[in-house]
Amino acid sequence: MIKDIATSGNAGILSFIQALNINRINQIISSIARKFSKFSTIAKPFSRFSIEGKIGIFGVICIILMAVFAPMITIYPPQKITGDSLEPPGPGHILGTDELGMDIWSQICYGARMSLTIGLAVAFAAGFGGGALGILAGYMGGHIDQGLMRVIDVTMALPSFPLLIVISAFLGPSIFNVIFVLVLFSWAKPARIARSQTLSLKKNNYIIAARNYGAKPFYLLWRHIFPEVMPVLLVLVIGISSHAIIAEAGLAFLGLGDPTSKSWGMMLNHATGFRSIYFTPYWQWWLLPPLFMLIFLLLCLAFISRDMERILDPKLKIKKGF
Repeated sequence: MIKDIATSGNAGILSFIQALNINRINQIISSIARKFSKFSTIAKPFSRFSIEGKIGIFGVICIILMAVFAPMITIYPPQKITGDSLEPPGPGHILGTDELGMDIWSQICYGARMSLTIGLAVAFAAGFGGGALGILAGYMGGHIDQGLMRVIDVTMALPSFPLLIVISAFLGPSIFNVIFVLVLFSWAKPARIARSQTLSLKKNNYIIAARNYGAKPFYLLWRHIFPEVMPVLLVLVIGISSHAIIAEAGLAFLGLGDPTSKSWGMMLNHATGFRSIYFTPYWQWWLLPPLFMLIFLLLCLAFISRDMERILDPKLKIKKGF
């Protein structure tokens, strides 16, 4: 009798332990499944990009890594004479040197920092700053809306690049002045689009109902209107960054950039300023690398912007390829 009780007790303990193990295994499996579901939700938008868009994302990531880890992937400082004048590419200098003997590969890597910094600074300041002004004007309406629209109309009617040249020459060559001038002529388009989106959104029934129930304007803007306008602003931010990068390169090419910075535009300025650049083989390793990097970065941003616009706007029909 005692043995039967002990046997049944042991069986109960074993079944209890097995149940605990099964529950533990189920918990582990469910946690792993949740983690994989998070990765799948992250990877799902990426899978909707076209081949060109994926190449663009990969290219931008490579340029960002090159800019961040520039001291690790380069041997020489970008502003230090480390070789002979106009030395061709070789083991010591993989892209050769310029007329002063500075390593071109180092200038390319550190120049990526300058291009990305100016592009991101102008894009975020003009894109989200102008978008915030447009959202506020569209929601408030009245004289504020009308006054902002008149300023936007004047800003968009002005010839941007000639005024960029004039104002940059007047303010003087510096990175802050370049960013300020580019933001000054880039905020109008995001503000106008954000305003039009806000005007259509604030007429929705759920926003009218929330306002009637006592919802504050800040709550409506932050919880309902801004999340709806955010995807459009993201597409505009990428376009503004492309415009800012090419505008900075153009100003630097004309000699209106910061002469102490090593940007791709300043490299083009120094290369084309060399009188015999087109009559010698020096252009092959001095002029082409910064030009190629500029074109490559702008193409990557254009591919990403096109695919994001297609993904965020299902009504937009864009054929694959070019």
